[in-house]
Amino acid sequence: MKVIKKADIDILELNEDITIKNSEQFRIMMGKFLNESAVCLILDLRHASYLNSSGLGVIADGAMKARKTGKELVVSGINPPMAEIFEIVKFNTFMELFPSMEQAELYFEQKKTL
Repeated sequence: MKVIKKADIDILELNEDITIKNSEQFRIMMGKFLNESAVCLILDLRHASYLNSSGLGVIADGAMKARKTGKELVVSGINPPMAEIFEIVKFNTFMELFPSMEQAELYFEQKKTL
């Protein structure tokens, strides 16, 4: 997991699956990311092929915490099998989900012009 800072957007890039072995580390990293980052936040999942239920909870909690502090967390890099999981748990009802990083960045760029 690493944080990438780009102009007005901060990105938390996962480079591994989230399992029982590292879900606590992910929760801590997400909390730090939310507290220390800009207003526009992207969680990049393109290198992850699996998220356990704890990881999904961390993402949902992160989206809500971001919103309470005037920030927005979106998710990018969602592959088709993972997209189905996000659809089942209805994440699309409270946060934006994108197949690619480029689409997530474009989303924030377009919001700036409105």
